[in-house]
Formats: sequence, C-alpha cells, structure tokens
Amino acid sequence: MSEDRFAELERRIAHLEGRVDTLGPPRRPLESPALTTAATSMLRQAKEEDKLGTVGYVGAARLAGGESLWDRQHSLAELLSADWAPVADILESLGSQPRLALLAALIRQGRCTTTDLQGSLGGDGEQTTSGQLYHHLRALQSAKLITQRRRGAYELAPQAMIQVLTILAAAFDLANDPPLGPQTDLPSPE
Repeated sequence: MSEDRFAELERRIAHLEGRVDTLGPPRRPLESPALTTAATSMLRQAKEEDKLGTVGYVGAARLAGGESLWDRQHSLAELLSADWAPVADILESLGSQPRLALLAALIRQGRCTTTDLQGSLGGDGEQTTSGQLYHHLRALQSAKLITQRRRGAYELAPQAMIQVLTILAAAFDLANDPPLGPQTDLPSPE
C-alpha cells in the first residue's frame, strides 16, 4: 500500500473516531410501561390468532390548536396489502426541509401568515423567494396536510395534525436511533 493511500486511510479513521466521540453516550428511550404493555399485548394476540401482528401509535399534544389525545392501530396484513400510492404522495410532499420547516412553524404557532412562513424558511441564511414558498405551500395543500383559511393565512389541517406528528416522530427515530436488533424475516401477509 502506498504511503499516500495509508495516510488517507489514517485520516478517514481519525475523522470517524472524532465523530463517534462527539455523539456522546447512546440515548436511552423514555420509559413507557403503558406502551410496552400495550405492545406486548398486541404481540401476544398476534401469536394466539396466528396473525402478523398490529402496528399502532398513541400520543398527546398541547399545541396552539388545543389539546389532543390519539390512539390508532392497524393490522399488519391489512397495512401490507393496502394501496400505497396515496401514501407515497404524502411522503413525497414531506420529503423536503423547507416543507418540514413550514409544518414545524404551523405546528408551533397554529395559524400563520405567508410573512411568518417566509421567515421560517430563512432561518439558515438562505433566502427563499415567494415563488418557492408558494410552491411548497401548494404541495402541502395538495397532500391535504395544510389548509388556507383566508388569503395569506395557513394552518395545519386539523385531521392531519396527529398523523403528521406521528410520521415526524417515526422519521426522527429512524434518523437518530441505533438499530433495535437483528433483522428478522416476516411471514407473508394473509
């Protein structure tokens, strides 16, 4: 191996080691006995009924729009056999940092004007044109994630708040949490 190649490898290893040191100790999940009990019960039921299982989500929020509690669950067989085209459209509309910044502003503040929303896009030093702002707002509106109550005033669609918060929490976990364990093969949907 050449000295240049060896030096490059040493540099890359040092860089990776430096990144690991800045991460700090691994995050511990919040203790939630009620959720663990519910998940254990869902697994027990799936085993008893010889089914794939259930996926669910629960939450509570106190935001500008008021207080909300929710719990939903879906059979995995039903979920895996569903038409995912509408799901892809929603996920695509969420797939950009400016749109996520707009949603964050609407979740935090409730109803926002286009001026407020324009400000939420310029936080990282980038200038966003009004054309770009309206492009992102139209995409979120067509996915039925936000509504326009009057000219220049937007809010998170009431029927979308719970699901958007759940999607964001799950995506946050995917991006930041270490893997939960070895991958296992799933049985085929019924």
